[in-house]
Amino acid sequence: MGDFSQTPLDLLLANQQKGYVGIHIEQGKPVLDRDLNLLHDLVAATVRSVVARYIGNGAPAAADGFAVQALPPASNSQDFRIAAADTGPGTCLVGGIEVTIPAAITYKSQPGVPALTTPSAAQPDPRIDTVYLDVSLTEIDGTVDTDLTNSLDVGVQTSVRLKPGFVVRVAEGVAVPAAAAGHVFYPLAQLTRRRNQDGIVAATISDLRQRRLTVSDMERRLSLVEKTLLLPAFAVSPSPQFVPKSGVINQAITLNGVNFDVGAPTVRFGDVAAKIVGTPSPGQIAARVPGGLTPAGTPAQVKVTVANAGGAVVSDDIFTVQPAPAFAEPGGQFSPGNGTPGTQVTLTGFNFNVGTPQVQFASVNATVVGTPTATQIVVQVPAGLVTGGGTSSDVRVTVTTSAGSILSDDLFRAELAIPAPVFVTPPSPQFTPKSGVGGQTITLNGQNFNFPPVTVKFDTSTATIVGTPSATQIAAQVPAGLTPPGTPKQIKISVTTAGGTVTSSDTFTVTG
Repeated sequence: MGDFSQTPLDLLLANQQKGYVGIHIEQGKPVLDRDLNLLHDLVAATVRSVVARYIGNGAPAAADGFAVQALPPASNSQDFRIAAADTGPGTCLVGGIEVTIPAAITYKSQPGVPALTTPSAAQPDPRIDTVYLDVSLTEIDGTVDTDLTNSLDVGVQTSVRLKPGFVVRVAEGVAVPAAAAGHVFYPLAQLTRRRNQDGIVAATISDLRQRRLTVSDMERRLSLVEKTLLLPAFAVSPSPQFVPKSGVINQAITLNGVNFDVGAPTVRFGDVAAKIVGTPSPGQIAARVPGGLTPAGTPAQVKVTVANAGGAVVSDDIFTVQPAPAFAEPGGQFSPGNGTPGTQVTLTGFNFNVGTPQVQFASVNATVVGTPTATQIVVQVPAGLVTGGGTSSDVRVTVTTSAGSILSDDLFRAELAIPAPVFVTPPSPQFTPKSGVGGQTITLNGQNFNFPPVTVKFDTSTATIVGTPSATQIAAQVPAGLTPPGTPKQIKISVTTAGGTVTSSDTFTVTG
């Protein structure tokens, strides 16, 4: 610390109380350190006061800093991130003092800040906390900056420097306190914290910073007008805030209030975003109950939040989410999307572990493999789904638990287990005749020859099939050009169907 005849801050406050705004030094008189310090401090304080009153507090567009952001779920317990600008240090103007945050930090990483607490049963639900910036000027002496010791000439410290410093603090459930002398407070964000939840998630954070700071007072006044005119609000009792008051995943719920159509409104059940149905009107908005609110398989009670360009509002009424099973969004309800009997299929959704779940493909029971989780069930495709002589059938899948049933939107393609083709076993002839010339029709003997597409090859040359193959026979023409005239050649014949490929053990003699 500096060696002063009088503490500069105390001297400044005393002179400000007397209305002094400057100082003149007299000739032929001792020059006191307190006079020079006061001269600087009065000028600096006047400039800061003018900046604060006529420009305001906030972050400029080019270096938008001090945004309060959520940390990943694994590290967000009683902690949050304080961001710098996107491409470098961030700055914020507070009470005429510009402070800089070189890189992002977390609340807990700040030395000496008190630990945050979890909202308790004795506090409002939700509890409203305010994150604020505590800015002050810190004296830097020769112990921190060795240049101030003047080692190249007089060898002693003759002055100290003033450097802006900051601490990010949180006022839990109360208003931001009055700043002590020499400090300036500026609200950064509001945390809407639910009872018994220690994690701080993005949905609970509302940014309070003035950004793109130019003519602050004008923007502040416009912002107040916008919020007054545009802020959403739920209906007031006895009108219901939403109907029905309980439901299952994907059920459409109608919310009642005002300003629900301003900008691009969003809806959350608890902390989970919901999908809006149709086009909101000024007095109503419909949203589907999102999944993931009942991982324990028991009903969950949550509040509903509506946010728009003017702000956000949380319902007073409670919505009860029932743990009925539900599939994921169409297009991703199971994988794979096709298979033969015995194929393992993973179903994806919510609340699949309530009681003893059962699964059906069409009306045929499937075998559950392993233990279902809240979001997945593995089952085996049952037999008997393909009927009427076809090779496949598109069916829907049903999941039933003790809390209800759900039918898939997606179709599963059940496929017939097609047997592989086989030639007859010698001494029965695998084909007749056993020799011939190009263009001659040969009859192949075997089984499972009638599952299209059917292909016959003589060595590597594809033959023309005559007529329609039966289960036991195929008539095919010997391809031309397999051997020069008068030069016999022995080759094997292969048959390919939807069930696979088989090659004869007998050889066919091409004679021309």
